[in-house]
Amino acid sequence: MLSIHEHATLEEASEELFEYALEPSNWMTPQPAEQAAASVSQDVRYQRRVGPLRIYAVLEVAPSLEVFLRVAFRAPGLTPVKAADHLETFLKQRLPLTPNSEWQVEVDERRWIHFVRRYAAPRLQA
Repeated sequence: MLSIHEHATLEEASEELFEYALEPSNWMTPQPAEQAAASVSQDVRYQRRVGPLRIYAVLEVAPSLEVFLRVAFRAPGLTPVKAADHLETFLKQRLPLTPNSEWQVEVDERRWIHFVRRYAAPRLQA
């Protein structure tokens, strides 16, 4: 059984997890909502831990070839507002948040708080 890598800080976890998630061979296809929650909690390759906080990050390639970044957090008593603070810290080194950046936010039945946004610009149409 694989275990979740633990880190002392969110910045350390971000550096290692982003490096893994950005590797094209680790990109995934989006899953139906009912399967997505189960895969988040089961696939530890895309997870890191900082104390009680669990972090999940993956790049998803849709059938239309759109690429989305999904970052999720889970911890006892975690709220979407506090998770947004964690997201800002997690992304700071590679993808700093800017005013008016749009993220979809959802909470699944396992209490993971997901943030999703387009990672790459839309593909060009000829």
